[in-house]
Amino acid sequence: MDEKKETVEGSYGSSIDMAEVKKRKGWVVALVASITLARISNGLFLSITGPTLLFLAENTDSSVSQVSSMFSGRSVGMLTGAICFGAVSNRFPDYKPLFTLGIGLGIHGIVMILTPFMTSLAGLVTITMVGGLMFGYINSGLQAVYLKLWGPEKSRPYLQSVHFGFSIGALLAPIIATPFLVKADASQEAGTSCPNEEDILFTTPLTLLNATEATSPPVTEQINPVSWSFIIIGVYTIFASLLLCGLALCKIEEKVASHNIERKESRPEEPIKDLWMFFIPLCFFYFCLVSSEMLYQSYIFSVSLCSELEFSAEQASLLTSVFWTGFAIGRGTGIITSKYLKPATIIILDLIGTTSIITLMCIWGEQSAILTWIVTFIHGLSIATMYSAGVSWTSEVTNMAGTYIFVFSIGGTVGGFSMLPAGGVLFDKEPFSVMYLILGCCVFNIIFFILMNVIWKWRIRRGIGYQPEQNQQDQFKGNSNAGFEIEESKYTEF
Repeated sequence: MDEKKETVEGSYGSSIDMAEVKKRKGWVVALVASITLARISNGLFLSITGPTLLFLAENTDSSVSQVSSMFSGRSVGMLTGAICFGAVSNRFPDYKPLFTLGIGLGIHGIVMILTPFMTSLAGLVTITMVGGLMFGYINSGLQAVYLKLWGPEKSRPYLQSVHFGFSIGALLAPIIATPFLVKADASQEAGTSCPNEEDILFTTPLTLLNATEATSPPVTEQINPVSWSFIIIGVYTIFASLLLCGLALCKIEEKVASHNIERKESRPEEPIKDLWMFFIPLCFFYFCLVSSEMLYQSYIFSVSLCSELEFSAEQASLLTSVFWTGFAIGRGTGIITSKYLKPATIIILDLIGTTSIITLMCIWGEQSAILTWIVTFIHGLSIATMYSAGVSWTSEVTNMAGTYIFVFSIGGTVGGFSMLPAGGVLFDKEPFSVMYLILGCCVFNIIFFILMNVIWKWRIRRGIGYQPEQNQQDQFKGNSNAGFEIEESKYTEF
């Protein structure tokens, strides 16, 4: 009886010391906390350029349309970074990435600190591309860590926490920037005029912004207050990088994996010739998913301001915060719901939610301000869990923890690279037409998800790749310890 108090039954009948279990839980908490902090910095990096776009344009003596080229550079860097991680994982099967992720995060922090001091457009684009490179590498690497440690099923809540951290950072960035924007006298209605008016935000060089301040003496020897928002984020990011590096030096990956009584990812990677048919609709799925998310959060401020809704700048700003609030709540609750709902179920619910609510927006949104508020919150809430649920669902189909982890970034990066400019073209013609583009993305999301399911079922019928979970569990039924020895030998692998 005393032994039972000190031990706990593990998988397939193994006994594990309770002290070791508690110690492992402590390491797991430390790992999850550090990765979440790292992802918050990623969200800050991606979101801070929105409210500070006018500052960056003025700093580089560029128009907003010119300075927006940094988004293209960032997208190229993100895709390159994701591919680099996949290539390194393929080249070194026993590669433990946490230390290099910490170093990458440190470079990310340095990029943030240097960004407000870039006075040339080429320099700003270059440094943003470096930041995007680090972002792509870190984003893929952190997800791969969870997939390798806990496999496609047990990693679901951990993957949700990765994306929850990002949403927190995206929500905090405007809050951090606002007091510095106010201090820099950014409350002069810059960027709130619409395409048919004197549109400073989309077409006018920002040097014209200060034409009305010609009588004021220029301040050239002091740091622009807006710079401090970048510096604060950069310092925080460096702190998060030191935490990751410290845990890596403590060999936290081995400590978590060595006592992991749940199944880790151990399936061999399938050749690309067996997967390319599945990866094509997968890339298009993420293309539509990321496009609908980025288009809405990027343009809802301007659409509500310039369409027949005629929101004030303050209301439009609050509307953007409502989207990020719904987004954060969705990803936070996803940590819990992912334990009880299958990834495919979450995706289906999200697709129904986003498509139906955007349809209502397209039909009645321009005539109803109340509906716009509701749609904004529900769209953020629904779309929040789709990305991570897609990663979990795809990981059930095949091993995505190594070489192929970059596939998720391909569609998302191309979507951000191409659809934001397309949305700008539509906005200049008719502001509310951006909503129709978002609805098209939602509809095609459904089509590509159905296509992925068809290909998956076809693979199962052909006996290719992943087999249903139940078939894998059948071989371990009964009192036999068959299979435990195999798992035991893998405890120290990662």
